[in-house]
Amino acid sequence: MVSRRRAVVSSAFGLTLSVATGSAALSEPLARDFAEALAGADDQYARRAEGARGDLALPGPVEAAIAGYRRASSLNPTSTEARFRLLRALFFRATFCGAGGEEKRRLFEEARHIGDEGVARLERATAGRKGVSRVAALRGISGAGEVYFWTGVAWGEWALLRSRLAAARAGAPGRIRDLAQTVIDVDPDLEEGGGYRLLGRLHDQSPSIPFLTAWVSRETALVCLRKAYAAAPCNTVNQVFLAEAILRHDPRHREEARTLLARCAAVEPRDEYRVEDARYAALARGLLARVR
Repeated sequence: MVSRRRAVVSSAFGLTLSVATGSAALSEPLARDFAEALAGADDQYARRAEGARGDLALPGPVEAAIAGYRRASSLNPTSTEARFRLLRALFFRATFCGAGGEEKRRLFEEARHIGDEGVARLERATAGRKGVSRVAALRGISGAGEVYFWTGVAWGEWALLRSRLAAARAGAPGRIRDLAQTVIDVDPDLEEGGGYRLLGRLHDQSPSIPFLTAWVSRETALVCLRKAYAAAPCNTVNQVFLAEAILRHDPRHREEARTLLARCAAVEPRDEYRVEDARYAALARGLLARVR
C-alpha cells in the first residue's frame, strides 16, 4: 500500500539528495549494484502471493525479497527507500506466511530496530527544525513518510505480542502515537490513510493506564479510523479496523459495523493485495458471524 507520492529533495531545506537515497554518495559501480539489488527485491516482493492458498502465502518469495532489501540496505545504509521496503517485507513475512509466535517476535524485533535507526537518521537530517519547517523537510525526502509508517507498524505488532502493561512500560504507545502523527503531518493519504489507521488502532487497542497512557481516547480511535476509511473506503484493513472499533466502543452504530464487515467479507481481493485482502475478508466473515 505504498503512496504514489515520491517527492524530491529541495535545496531550500538545506538537504542533499544523498539524505533521501544515499545514491549521490555512492561510486558508480556501487550505485549500480544498489539499484540492481533494490529492483530485484521489488520483483520478488511483487511475487509474494505466488502459490498462496487464500490468506496464507508461501514464505519463499518474500524471504527472497527480504534478502534483496537487506543487501540493498547494506550497500546503501542511508536509503530510505530500501529501508521502508525491508520493513514492509518483514511485516508480510511475519503476518501472512504462517509464522509462529517466537518467529513473529523475532521478525518484529528486527523491524523495530531497523525502523528506529531509519527514523533516527531522518531526525538527524532535519535536526533543529520544528513544526511546519520539519514537516516540509521530511516531505522533501523520498520514502521518509513510509519509514515512519512502517516503523509505527513494527512497534504496534511488537507491542501486541506482549502484555499491554509491559508494552506501555516500554513506551510503545507513546512511540506509536508520535510516529503516526508524523505520517499524518507528512502525508495523510500515505498507505491509504495509514497514519490515521495507525493512530486510530492505537487508541482502540491500548489500555488507559494512569501516568502511562491516560491520554488514550476511544473517541479519538473512532475519529481517526473514520478518517482512514474516508481516505480509502475500499481498503479492507480500514473496513475491519473501523468495524471492530465501532463494535467495541460505539454499539449504537452496530448496524454500520455490520455493513462494513459484510462489504469486506464479500470483497474480491485486489491483484496487488491478494493475500492481504483475503486475510481481512476472512476476519470480517468471522466477526460478522458473531454479531448477527
